[in-house]
Amino acid sequence: MNVMRHLAALAASVLIISGAALSAQAADVVVVGPGGLAQESMKKALWDPAAKKLGWTYEEDTSQSWTEAKAQVDSGAVSWDIISLSMGEVQLAVDAGVIIKLPADIVDRKDFVPGSVNDYCVGNSVYSTVVAYNTKKYGDGAVKSIQDFWDVKKFPGKRGLFRSPRGNLEAAVIALGHKPSEVYDFLSTEEGKKAAFDKIAELKPYAIWWDSGAQATQLTKDGEVDMIYGWNGRLQAAIDDGAPFKINFQDGLLESDCFAVVKGGPNTDNAIKFVKEISKPEYVKDLPKYIAYGGANLKAYADYDEKTLSRLTSSPEHTKVQYPANVDFWGKNGTALSEAFDSMLLAK
Repeated sequence: MNVMRHLAALAASVLIISGAALSAQAADVVVVGPGGLAQESMKKALWDPAAKKLGWTYEEDTSQSWTEAKAQVDSGAVSWDIISLSMGEVQLAVDAGVIIKLPADIVDRKDFVPGSVNDYCVGNSVYSTVVAYNTKKYGDGAVKSIQDFWDVKKFPGKRGLFRSPRGNLEAAVIALGHKPSEVYDFLSTEEGKKAAFDKIAELKPYAIWWDSGAQATQLTKDGEVDMIYGWNGRLQAAIDDGAPFKINFQDGLLESDCFAVVKGGPNTDNAIKFVKEISKPEYVKDLPKYIAYGGANLKAYADYDEKTLSRLTSSPEHTKVQYPANVDFWGKNGTALSEAFDSMLLAK
C-alpha cells in the first residue's frame, strides 16, 4: 500500500509538472523583466496592451541578471524568449552567446534616443543614476553635487549605493574633481581605476549596499539612508509614497534599458514580433503613468505636459545637466571591474 501511495503521489506530481510545462509552452511568448515597480510598469504600459492587440497570451518571469539566461542557454534548456538588459550589458551577453542579432528593420533607429538601439537590443526606458537626499535632515536644495554625496563631514549620515561598479565608478571620478566629459578617459588608465575604487572605499563605513531597485525604494521610504545614489524612477517612487527626499539630476548618469531575444528560446519569431510591437510610441507613451521613466522612443514624448516632463530624467531640462554612460567601456571592462569591485568590498 505504501508503494502504491508513493506511485500515485509520483504520478500526480508528474501531472502537475507536465501541466505547468504545457501552460508555459502554450504562451505565445515568454518575457522577463527586472521585477518590482519597473516590471509592473512594463506589464501595464507595454506587455498587456501589446498582447491584446496581437491576440496573444504571454508568460512573465523576473530576473536581476542576464547570466540567468546564460545558464539556460548553456544547459540547452531555454524557457525564456525576451530579457531586459541595460545597454551596458548587451555586449557582454553577445560575447557570451546569450542573445541573437535582431532584424535591421525591427525599429527605425532615428526615432529613438541616441545609443538606445543596436543590432541586438531595442531600448525601452531611459533612466539615470542620481543623488537623492533627505530634505528634513539637510534642507531643500542643500545637496548640489556628487562631491556633496562624498562629503560625510558636511553631510553626515548613511549612504545608499548599488552593489556594483557601474555608476559608482563614474560618480567617484566626478567626486575626485573631474568633469563628466573626462570620466571614461580617466577610467581607461590603471591609475584612474585605482583612484576611483579608492574613492568608493572611502564610503564603506557609511554605506548600505542595495541589490535591486525595489530595495533602493524601500531603503529611501524607511529612512534607512540619508542620501542615496540610485535609479531615478525607484527614488521617485519612494518620494511619491511620502519619503522626504529630493532628487538632484546634476551629473546624473544617463542609461537605457532594452529588450533582447534569447538564443534558442521557445518562441523566437514571436519574440521578435513582440519586441517590435512593444517598442511603438502608442505603448511607450504610457510608461510615465506608472514609473518616472521616459521611453526610448522619442515619438512618445509629443503630448507630455510639464508636470510629466519634470519627473522624467530624459526630459530636455534634465538631460542637459547629465551625461551618457559609455556602453563600449562597460562592454570591454565590465567583467574585470566587477571582480575588482567585489575585491574592494571584501578588503578591510
